[in-house]
Amino acid sequence: MVIRHTPESPFVFVGNGLFSFRGHLGNFVIEDYVQERIPLRNFSFAEESENVVRIVFHRDGLMKTEVSFTAEEHSLGDVITFGALPADANHIWVRFLAEETEHVFGGGEQFSYFDLRGHTFPLWIQEQGVGRNKSTLVTFKDDRNDGGGGDYYTTYWAQPTFTSSRLYSCHFDTTSYSEFDFRHSGFHEVQIWDRRPGRIYLGASDSFAGLVGRVAAFLGRQPVLPKWTQDGAILGVQGGTAAMLEYLKQAQGNSTLVNGLWIQDWVGRIKTSFGRRLFWNWEWDREHYPNLDKEIVRLRTQGVKVFAYINPNLNREGSLFKEADSQSFLVRNSSGQTYVVDFGEFFCGIVDMTNPAAFKWYKGVIRKNMIDLGFGGWMADFGEYLPTDAVFHNGQPGDEVHNLWPVLWAKLNREVAEEAGLASDLLIWMRAGFSGSQRYATMTWAGDQFVDFSLADGLASVIPAALSLGMSGFGLTHFDIGGYTSMFGIGRTKELLLRYAEFAAFTPVMRTHEGNRPDANWQFYSSPDTTRAFARHTRIFHALSEYTQAVIHENAETGIPTQRPLFMHYANDEKSYSIKYEYLYGRDLLVSPVYHEGVDTWSVYLPPDDWVFLWDGKEYVGGTVTVAAPLGKIPVFYRKGSPWTSVFQKLHNLGVADDPIVSTMEERNNEPQEGGLLQTTVGITVASVLLFLLARWYCLGHPLLRRLGIQNRQR
Repeated sequence: MVIRHTPESPFVFVGNGLFSFRGHLGNFVIEDYVQERIPLRNFSFAEESENVVRIVFHRDGLMKTEVSFTAEEHSLGDVITFGALPADANHIWVRFLAEETEHVFGGGEQFSYFDLRGHTFPLWIQEQGVGRNKSTLVTFKDDRNDGGGGDYYTTYWAQPTFTSSRLYSCHFDTTSYSEFDFRHSGFHEVQIWDRRPGRIYLGASDSFAGLVGRVAAFLGRQPVLPKWTQDGAILGVQGGTAAMLEYLKQAQGNSTLVNGLWIQDWVGRIKTSFGRRLFWNWEWDREHYPNLDKEIVRLRTQGVKVFAYINPNLNREGSLFKEADSQSFLVRNSSGQTYVVDFGEFFCGIVDMTNPAAFKWYKGVIRKNMIDLGFGGWMADFGEYLPTDAVFHNGQPGDEVHNLWPVLWAKLNREVAEEAGLASDLLIWMRAGFSGSQRYATMTWAGDQFVDFSLADGLASVIPAALSLGMSGFGLTHFDIGGYTSMFGIGRTKELLLRYAEFAAFTPVMRTHEGNRPDANWQFYSSPDTTRAFARHTRIFHALSEYTQAVIHENAETGIPTQRPLFMHYANDEKSYSIKYEYLYGRDLLVSPVYHEGVDTWSVYLPPDDWVFLWDGKEYVGGTVTVAAPLGKIPVFYRKGSPWTSVFQKLHNLGVADDPIVSTMEERNNEPQEGGLLQTTVGITVASVLLFLLARWYCLGHPLLRRLGIQNRQR
């Protein structure tokens, strides 16, 4: 039973409230003052037939809301359709029966919690945040800077879809703000801010694989990645044509397998306090990248593609902004003027993708300036910043368009690839998403992780992010090797870069990023031994290409994600439901990334089965085991008797499994040879720590502050 209505615990509540959205740099403060919440305790049947039941829920004959329950033959299952709410209502709450030991997954891309039980989740597309944990200094400092610290629920890809361990899925067909509340032992509650709540789709299966497959079939499956993506790593480099080629020479000179060069600064660069940014005018900067067109052709003959960067925003200083503005192709403000938005010390217009003419024009920009130049794909960034007070060509209110925006952006990119006849060969990866992105996006990436080992925003966070996306119907994701965001004197260490690299070898795509402050970050080219170590991981990645391609095909054909939670195939093992920092890569590999600094051993949970440790061939039968995990040897196990055993053993046969990477702890984090601001969290100033503690004590009314005569008068 999923739905149970009683007068004491009704299925539906309606009410009204005053809500607002305040956005800055993609971060949103969302406020809601609920003025009224009315339980609809009574009901009457309006219609009954073989496939449809219509029920009117009400409160003593008032506040009536009609709900239809329909058994439909579609890919997910039954449908619950809500009529319009009463005239003075703009909120609806719906309850589902819960069991105390039940687990819940999904919600889009969730970085902090994989099992959603015990928490609430606002479903709103926004920046992920820097730090994402209100108890950490990094989050505190970024909140003070611009309100961008984030929290456990902030995500680029929120989605009103959840899957229960009771083997049912629930999807809400709405783009309005909604909220999942899984804190209660006896029920789950979903809130939607809309007078027209739309439909709820319910599906069930006898297995998690079948259930996730149904969700993917309903929302859309991703295509098979081009086979060349398994030939090596995509190197994220910058600095112009000569620099790009020099980085490639260094990598290949150390036996790195390279299938692409990603040059996000192909349009030129600007400098901000955050770091290096790009000039968002999507035209080739010939001065910065001379002869790029010829080099793209030459490199392609060597099996190396060149990739670019784009987003749906135009810098107002650029020619494309002026062209779009002259044709009214940009989003407007309430005064009817072009809405110019601050993107971090530079200002942009936003292409109005609800305008068919603007949509077509922007596809033309991509076709002419990127595809015709010969790029093999691109990062299709952003989609989260859309203001809710914007005015659109289609007349839809901003609070309904906001979550839809990344879907339109994905659709635009897919269409231009298809119209060019290159959909099966281009690689386009996106950051933001929502319900329906599954149908259009080729691949996603986990966004802008902080360059540290923190759980909330570091290396570890991309694991539950991938798993939750997979349970939400999207099974192809990857990440910036080494993380992206450097702030407050913290830079990427050598150890962090290499832990990311060994992890990336067991994902569908390997791609590096220099980060927002390249000089502060350790790079694959920062030292010869780093380059050699990185090269080794590209060879491991390539050695697994046959297996990875099979896993990618399975995702395209069935919707079962490439990276899977342990319970996907071990549903009877209760312990597997609590594991969020390990994953099954396909059916036959178990991967447990090392996400702590300075360790050489690692504890791994193995579900009941016969397992073989990849690096030494030792066999295990399940349970928690501790294995050696020096840099370069990420804990990976394969199922004994797997049909892919020869592929896994090939790592030893290639001679790559025993190459020493870093021999001593001191060598893990030695500084870059050419300067940089490479520091760990210890390097944050004492003054910042004291300020953080004083602020925390002030909020908590700490006794020490009271003795000093300092009080929080708001307590």
